Amino acid sequence: MVFLKVRYRRRAAVALAVMIWGVSFFLHFFWEMVQVPFFTDMTETRHWDVVWLCTRATIGDANVAVGAYAVAAWISRDWFWAVGGWRRTSLSVYLAVGLIVTILFECWATGEGDRWNYSELMPILSWTGTGVLPLAQWALLPLVTILIVKWMFVGWSMLRAK
Repeated sequence: MVFLKVRYRRRAAVALAVMIWGVSFFLHFFWEMVQVPFFTDMTETRHWDVVWLCTRATIGDANVAVGAYAVAAWISRDWFWAVGGWRRTSLSVYLAVGLIVTILFECWATGEGDRWNYSELMPILSWTGTGVLPLAQWALLPLVTILIVKWMFVGWSMLRAK
C-alpha cells in the first residue's frame, strides 16, 4: 500500500511540474509576443523569425518558472505547496527567484551579452537598467500560473482518484 502512495506521489509531482512548465510557457509566449514593439528592430523582423525568437525566450521563461518553483519547494520542504494552502514564504521565494533571474539576465542581455535592446517605448527602471515590462511579466505571470495550475491539478487529482 505504501508503494502505491509513493508511486502516485511521484506521478503527481511530475504532473505538477509539467503543468507549471506548460501553463508558464503559454502565458509567457503570449506576453513575449505582445511586448515585441518594446524591443528594437522586432517590428521590422520577419514574422517567423519573431515567433522563433519569442519561442526561445519562452522556453527559458518556462524553465525559470519551474526552477523558481523548485527553489520555493526546497525551502518550504513541500513540492505541492502551490496546490495546497499557500505559505507566504513559498510564494515570496517563487516570485523573488524569478525576478532576480530576470533582472540579472536582462542586465546581461542588454549590456555585455548584446542580445537585444529596448525601443524608446520601453519604460526602464533607472537603478537596474531593466525594462519595466519584463519585470511586470515576472511579477504577474507566476501568480496567474500558480492559480491556473492549482485549478488544473485539483481536476487532475480528482480524475486520478476515480
